[in-house]
Amino acid sequence: MNLLGSLLRYSSLPLSLINPEAEELELSFVNPAFEKATGYRAEDVLDRPCPLFDGPAVKQNTISELKIARDRCKRISRTLWNYDASGRPFECLTYIDPITVTPGVIVLLGCHFMLSPELSSPPPLTQTEDEGVADRVSAHGPTDRESERAAELHDLENQKDELLDYARKALLRCLEMRRNTLYSRIDLYFNRRRGNLLGAEPQDVDAAAMARDPLLGQRENQA
Repeated sequence: MNLLGSLLRYSSLPLSLINPEAEELELSFVNPAFEKATGYRAEDVLDRPCPLFDGPAVKQNTISELKIARDRCKRISRTLWNYDASGRPFECLTYIDPITVTPGVIVLLGCHFMLSPELSSPPPLTQTEDEGVADRVSAHGPTDRESERAAELHDLENQKDELLDYARKALLRCLEMRRNTLYSRIDLYFNRRRGNLLGAEPQDVDAAAMARDPLLGQRENQA
């Protein structure tokens, strides 16, 4: 098995390859760490609109930003709410990075880090909840339960502990460092393939060898 395939398949980081041709956010590859973190099997998410990005708590403006970055082959990172296979929402730090395999051939690598509930921000109200509350408030005024819920959310937001904020920032930085380490290894792989490092083997100099990587080759059901 080639080095790049091993890096992605056996990495402990939840990784995906994103289909740049699809209209919705579709994945063409996920590794076992992705399956373990999200509960989705590969056959549940490949070559179809990914359920990870579908659900009432998912902000469509954030999804639009990810799509724009994908279409332009631009690097992006966002923290957003996703849904695992059991339907449970979780906060996820998502990176999308373009990787040039050969001139004119680019793959989009996704990293998906689930944040612990203790360090997550409160999940947003869904559109249905927002509309339902607004309709009832408009017709009858807020109920006691709705007022208590609103007050509770307001208090939780205002009483954020500074230590938790610091821990969250430290966690995000740690995840970024793990992602950077992986990308450094990928860069090393491609540099060796291009013969840019001293001591590169003759067969590594041919950049076309990268296109023969089975992980990066076209899937049978892709155009």
